[in-house]
Amino acid sequence: MTKARARQREGKEKVKSRRNRARQNQAVLVEFLDALALEGRSVHSVRAYRRDLDALLAALGRPLDEVRPADLRDCYRRQQQAGRSPSSINRAIGATRSFFRFIFEEGRLETNPAQALRSIRLGPPLAPKHLSVAEVQRLLSLPSPDTVVGRRDRAILILLYNTGLRVGELCALSREDVRLPSEGWGALQVVGKGRRLHRLPINRPAADALLAYLADRDDTESALFLNRSGGRFSVRGIALLVNRYLRAAGITDRSGPLVLRHTFATHALRARPNLRAVQELLGHAWVTTTQRYTHLEVEDLQAQVADLAANSLS
Repeated sequence: MTKARARQREGKEKVKSRRNRARQNQAVLVEFLDALALEGRSVHSVRAYRRDLDALLAALGRPLDEVRPADLRDCYRRQQQAGRSPSSINRAIGATRSFFRFIFEEGRLETNPAQALRSIRLGPPLAPKHLSVAEVQRLLSLPSPDTVVGRRDRAILILLYNTGLRVGELCALSREDVRLPSEGWGALQVVGKGRRLHRLPINRPAADALLAYLADRDDTESALFLNRSGGRFSVRGIALLVNRYLRAAGITDRSGPLVLRHTFATHALRARPNLRAVQELLGHAWVTTTQRYTHLEVEDLQAQVADLAANSLS
């Protein structure tokens, strides 16, 4: 056999070996993702784990039982040098720790290379972007109360603002999840992150908006909100709807349903600075997550109580 042919054969063997390693690593990753789904993680969370871990496995390019702690540190150090945001890197590091802990506890590794992997230090968190009271009033005044679509859109916007729902939680709501008495407060039964079930109060303006929308419904669909095709709204569909109204209100520097969740949290804390109560309303597992909204000064808390009471969160 000539040297050229030997090198060619060696190259083919290396390619074959890399493909085998990639298939084996992917098989383990699929098992891990299946386990997350069985634990009740949302589709979006599982998808984020897959993205981060796919990128990690591609960067490592070796069997999982050959990965060393230094390999993981170097991988995320390179991402940091490439300009990836610290919060994104820390999310990926968390996924990496969970992944290798799973493999180790399954008995497939003698040691866990991610056990000592530490998150990178972050600066003070930026206050989430939110709308002013005047901007909320302008936004909620846009949907026409004289059309079926307008009444639906107004109910969606008011519910997002008045409850702080995640957009995925809103899309998943069914009619049986809503209690709407003719007077007083209503209630929502919401399945949040981690399949955590909690009840949210609905104040009178939100309840009235929902009742006006549901009075138009003569179908048997269980979904609370229906798109123009008569099906359940997707997350993207709600995002497009919210963005359309934000632009119509002249708000172009903030976008997406999340801005209404941030606005709810900020305004609720201005009205009554009770972190634990807002934590429960937002469905946060940790109060430290809710503390992102405590960027308000004392005079803000005092000055905004009357504003909020006069609007939708009274």
